[in-house]
Amino acid sequence: MKKYISTIVKGALLLLLLSGCQKIDLSPKDELNDGQFWKSGTDFQKAANQLYSTVEVLAVQDVNSDISYELMANNISNGTWSAPDNDADWSSRFSDLRNCNKIIEKAASYAGNPAEIERYVAEARFFRAYNYYRLYKKFNSVPIITEVLNTESAGLYAKRDSQAAVEDFILKELEEASVKLPLQSKVSADELGRVTQGAALALKARVALFAATWAKYHQHRTDAAQLFDQAINAAERVMASNEYSLYAGAGNESYRKLFIDNGDDSKEGIFDNRYALDIRTHPTGTSVFWGWRGSPTRKLADMYLSKTTGLPIEKSNSGFKGYEKMTDEFIDRDPRMAQTMLIPGTAALSPEGPFTAAPDFSVRPETRTGYKLWKFMGEIKALSTQSTYDVHLIRYAEVLLILAEATFEKNGAIGDDVLQKTINVVRARTGVNMPPLTNAFVTANGLNMQTEIRRERTVELAFEGYRRDDLRRWKTAEVELVKPILGIKYKGTEYESRKVLNAGNPGLIDASGFLIVEPASSRFFTAPRHYYYPVPLSEVFLNPALAPNNPGW
Repeated sequence: MKKYISTIVKGALLLLLLSGCQKIDLSPKDELNDGQFWKSGTDFQKAANQLYSTVEVLAVQDVNSDISYELMANNISNGTWSAPDNDADWSSRFSDLRNCNKIIEKAASYAGNPAEIERYVAEARFFRAYNYYRLYKKFNSVPIITEVLNTESAGLYAKRDSQAAVEDFILKELEEASVKLPLQSKVSADELGRVTQGAALALKARVALFAATWAKYHQHRTDAAQLFDQAINAAERVMASNEYSLYAGAGNESYRKLFIDNGDDSKEGIFDNRYALDIRTHPTGTSVFWGWRGSPTRKLADMYLSKTTGLPIEKSNSGFKGYEKMTDEFIDRDPRMAQTMLIPGTAALSPEGPFTAAPDFSVRPETRTGYKLWKFMGEIKALSTQSTYDVHLIRYAEVLLILAEATFEKNGAIGDDVLQKTINVVRARTGVNMPPLTNAFVTANGLNMQTEIRRERTVELAFEGYRRDDLRRWKTAEVELVKPILGIKYKGTEYESRKVLNAGNPGLIDASGFLIVEPASSRFFTAPRHYYYPVPLSEVFLNPALAPNNPGW
């Protein structure tokens, strides 16, 4: 062993002597190094292009909340999870941030015309803010790193900046990036999908609303009002640009088809993750059909209003048709219900071909709740990995809902004029055409305006990944997430006579005859612990300055 070590040492010394006598080119042969790159605007464009490959994809969403349930229990939804050693939502985001920081850092020493790279630097700042938003909404407080770190950098052992500081940093980045980004209408056909001014402002509105409501209900800072103002201002600027509108290209099916191939490149999409056949595809159009994306729950089903009256179904005068037949509860409801869920007997298409929705739980798409998801199910026949529809990461309907919520939460009231240009535009989308929401209607029917604004957000954005974060920022998760997960009305209905259950559903029902998918006794929420996600334990071990962990962890 000693002889072996001695040989290695002698070899290393020889290499050092040789390196002193001749110039050795250590540049990698399969990629460009910094000395060969960053020479032109095209180089910065190529570097910015890479940032688009790291954005969010269409994953299994909202199963960590109360409106969706997979084929098994979700431990985040039911509160039985533990702090993980590792979390890609932490490590991958800091890798992405490094790439953003490098573009911004290299721009400072660019020898060419700054105008050549201005747009790509703004894109890098957008993505820096976007990645910090992804970190922030999960971990709340994270280190703000704005330089490219090396093995000697003090930033490797940085402490976490306060939640308020992270919020302010993101909002500032997005505001400053927005003025250097083009309007959507100025983006050429071959650049569709690149970040625009509208994307920066829409994301700013989203972040400001999150920060403002967290401040209002969790009181981590005292200036919620100005954060609401930022959300309102950013949303109004997106609307005033006249660059966006709700998708209407598929007639009465426009809401559902927005989320598949028909909705690609629509004016509702503000920031999309783009796909194309033979270039970049995804498997999620078919995984929906197999039932693994999750199934709607009773909670979501009950949120859809009656269409004729515009009233919640629990109101005696709503016109609700009941549950005796499998299709009864879908009659005269908000059309988004039937465009999100498959009504038994519906003829539909999937990438595997045409089919008729069967009520049986084990017939694809499988279900544990009895409700089956239709939203996001592709219709173009393709192999299981070859769906090509884009994923709308930010869309115009969300901006309208942000303006309505921020206005109400700031003032404790909202005028009919604001309702008319926000929620009522969403309700009036082609194929939905729900009755408008007004203050007089709320008062006359004993409704609560805040509840109705939150209802609208939940049904419009269902299965797009917002629900748990909404419950967290509203500080209502401790009430909503401890309730049982329920499914269809089973006892005494057509479902029972058809014997639709499978082995995964033993047929437990509550006093009202609804299927119990997960009982309240199996669901937990501890405040403040479960309002936060823990910083991965391995990260705290490597950098003790990240401690203490989030509250309760």
